[in-house]
Amino acid sequence: MPRQRISLANGTSKGLVLDLIRSQGPISRVELAEATGLTQATMSTVVRQLIDTELVVETGRGESTGGRTPVLIDINPSSRFAIGLQLGSESNTYVVVNLLGAIVGRMRTTGVGSTDPATMVEVMAQEINLMLAQLGIDKRRTLGVGIVAPGPLDLARGVILAPPHLTAWNDVPIRAMLSSAVGLPVLLDNDATAAAIGDFWVGDLGASVSHATVYMGAGIGSGVLIEGTIFRGASSNTGELSQVIVAARGDVPQDLESVAAPRAVVQEALRRADSPQRLGLLGVDEFEDFKSIARAATHSDELALALITESAEHLATAVVSLANLFDLDSVSLAGPAFAIAGSLYVRIIAERLEREFFARAHHGIRVRLSTHVSDAAAVGGAALVLQTILAPRTMGLGTGPTLL
Repeated sequence: MPRQRISLANGTSKGLVLDLIRSQGPISRVELAEATGLTQATMSTVVRQLIDTELVVETGRGESTGGRTPVLIDINPSSRFAIGLQLGSESNTYVVVNLLGAIVGRMRTTGVGSTDPATMVEVMAQEINLMLAQLGIDKRRTLGVGIVAPGPLDLARGVILAPPHLTAWNDVPIRAMLSSAVGLPVLLDNDATAAAIGDFWVGDLGASVSHATVYMGAGIGSGVLIEGTIFRGASSNTGELSQVIVAARGDVPQDLESVAAPRAVVQEALRRADSPQRLGLLGVDEFEDFKSIARAATHSDELALALITESAEHLATAVVSLANLFDLDSVSLAGPAFAIAGSLYVRIIAERLEREFFARAHHGIRVRLSTHVSDAAAVGGAALVLQTILAPRTMGLGTGPTLL
């Protein structure tokens, strides 16, 4: 099967060669040169640099096509690591991934809640250092930390702006604070954007040209990838599906978050249910109540199934619009809200796209759950570090993440 040719227009030659080895290895220098358009002499130099930094290794020999037997090159997974931190009100999720994006360690701790940000950042640094020590990972081989949070964000300053679910963190320079506390480079990015990069880095996207990862936690967002490169918009706050108008109640338009997000589903359940306890609703934690509804829906409870179906239909309306705008060929669903009833959302969204996608006569759209559904944003935060440092890509649009 012929290898796909890649363009060097949106990244450095070394970065994209590394990316090609990661996604298509083991691969020979000749195949790399053919796939990139670089001369074999240039390719030999690039590969030598990657070997010298231990990012790739020679793994054996391929099949001869009549000349010298080619030496195969592949990623050295344990040569570098990155940390992803998913910031949440109720819980924080940490993951450590290797160079292939595989999780080698995971930890979930108490979220930021109303804790003073300066105190919480010190706690985060201690937890990161403890995790690396327990895994036996040399900090010098750790490229950095990718911290992800709901938008809006100011990536240039490394600041979360007016987060609806993290009110104590308004205008806190978290990137600089955490970098100073932990002694590692840190970047900040949107949770949905990070989840999309995570899908790309772990190889979930295949040959997709235009992909969107739809992320649902407390809110709803999306990250759009064009040939593996994030489409960021003017201020890197693109893809905010929660603000899309999808319904109306009387003369009042309803945005997606107000009718499809976990909080909206729980509120509707409380309005309709004769006995909320029957659905396992305790009224203490809205997200836990949403999971109870999702669990009941998977067991065919009539009311729970209706509530999840309505949420999925509203989400599908927004995804159809997203697909038409970006001519998507791939959609994945990520985030803790899809951990239990994600398959129901996949089915409904796929059916709606089959009926309503504008270019459906030309091509279909693959819809699936992300590999790391609940931890997708944390994995993506780590993948963002790997990509930003080792294989940078840019469209020349918006302000991407900056490492400190």
